[in-house]
Amino acid sequence: MKMSGMAVVGVVWAAPALAGDCDSWKAGLEQEEEGMMMTASICAIERPDDMLLITCGGEGKLGLRFVPALNDDFPPGGDMNYRSAFVFTSGSLSAEVALRYEAMDGVLAATPRRDSDLVRILKSAGPLSVTDKAGILPKATFTLKGSSNAIGKVERACYS
Repeated sequence: MKMSGMAVVGVVWAAPALAGDCDSWKAGLEQEEEGMMMTASICAIERPDDMLLITCGGEGKLGLRFVPALNDDFPPGGDMNYRSAFVFTSGSLSAEVALRYEAMDGVLAATPRRDSDLVRILKSAGPLSVTDKAGILPKATFTLKGSSNAIGKVERACYS
């Protein structure tokens, strides 16, 4: 996996500053390519190197970045345009989302609408499972404790 530029710095800085303990979502200003940006984040319960980050995503959208602990042979076949379906599940709620590989950052990303099923799931209670339908990446489980408040801070920073 090759990472370069300020985007990597933003992801690296976000890990200890925001996620740290994996017990609840955090929100705060982080340096990104675009400058300082309000970011909500959490690390996975069993795999603390896996993270979810939520930022502004454009008109009526949020930026979702899934930062899995990747190995050198990702994306599969070296495909820098890699896309895969992931299922986000919490309790009886579930949404399938296509995530695209962003080579510069080494993350999987999407820009869901703020009123989407995915954002409703991210703001719900209970644990969140993120499953790669292709079976390439292992399932990641995140707490949703504090997610609604943290994502709300991002939404207020982006759309107020």
